[in-house]
Amino acid sequence: MNHIKKFLCIIIFILPTTAYAELNLASFIIRNHDVNQLPSVGNIDAKYTIVEFFDYRCGYCAKQAIDYGNILKSRDDIRIVYLEFPIFGGISDIAANIALKVWNDNPNLYFPIHNGFMTLGSSMNKENIIQLLDKNGLQGNKLYNFAESQPYDQIIQINKKLAKDLGLRGTPASIINDTMIPGYVKEEKVIGLINEINTQS
Repeated sequence: MNHIKKFLCIIIFILPTTAYAELNLASFIIRNHDVNQLPSVGNIDAKYTIVEFFDYRCGYCAKQAIDYGNILKSRDDIRIVYLEFPIFGGISDIAANIALKVWNDNPNLYFPIHNGFMTLGSSMNKENIIQLLDKNGLQGNKLYNFAESQPYDQIIQINKKLAKDLGLRGTPASIINDTMIPGYVKEEKVIGLINEINTQS
């Protein structure tokens, strides 16, 4: 029940299908995922949860990562759940699989790897990915080769289906408690939405 409360979502646009009309987004995410497989950063008991769809080669996703990083540094009542959504394919798919493997094996390293991939952005390639992984104490070449087989594709496909059902065509997209925002959202707007949620609760 606590998981459901954290992910409660009232979409601010009409869902494109009626298949999930009786489900809030929280129930939908939990129903389609093992929650432990969803990378997250921040207080697990946080009052506010942000769910983000992203691609590591998306420029606005990189800007969003900076803003969310600043918010996490300044507040302990926010948790961010990351849904890998590699819309650009190719090396974005490999990076997403690497990130999910890191979360599965070394969750404390997920955030630095996530931010490192965001910094690489459109310049991401095999060499600088391996360098980043090695720098963080991981076996870069071995991990890259492992990810090429896309071992976490099932999770990614679930994320893609969820995005499609919600009418999302690009990245980033964020769900902040009960509000969904397609596109980049500035740090001050995120804080404003959280303050608004707080006054309504």
